[in-house]
Amino acid sequence: MKRIHIDAEKCSGCRFCEMICSFRHEGKFGTGLSRITVIKEDKHGFDYPIVCHQCDPCASITACPTSALTRTVLGTIRVNQDACTGCGSCIGACPFEALKLAHSSRPLVCDLCEGEPACVKRCPTDALTFTESDSDVDRSEDVSKKLLRRWGIID
Repeated sequence: MKRIHIDAEKCSGCRFCEMICSFRHEGKFGTGLSRITVIKEDKHGFDYPIVCHQCDPCASITACPTSALTRTVLGTIRVNQDACTGCGSCIGACPFEALKLAHSSRPLVCDLCEGEPACVKRCPTDALTFTESDSDVDRSEDVSKKLLRRWGIID
């Protein structure tokens, strides 16, 4: 399956991916409306976009008590707004912390923009790529440790 991959060394923390995502899906600019979240660790200058990895099996789908989360034919996770109660079970179940609740108390989850992720197309530093992959993806804290070791900040 194609997934969004992140090259943390290229991420400048500009948050343009968040803005383009929120505008593409909600018609408004706002980090709280984006399906991608850039975490910033200012002490070491580390920025890392968090995005749904489209896990299969998906813990968030399993955790939903109303079956409001389903997988589409494209393999992405979809939220049935009518079935969702906003309980947040899916948020806590995601091992990558990639889902968040919108202002409407409904989960926001990346749908890969139906195969043409706007965040990838518009990333000014090419930190995001959309490629075929069956491999596991790193967690942000693992990437952070790898970079800090590479930069000689930690052993």
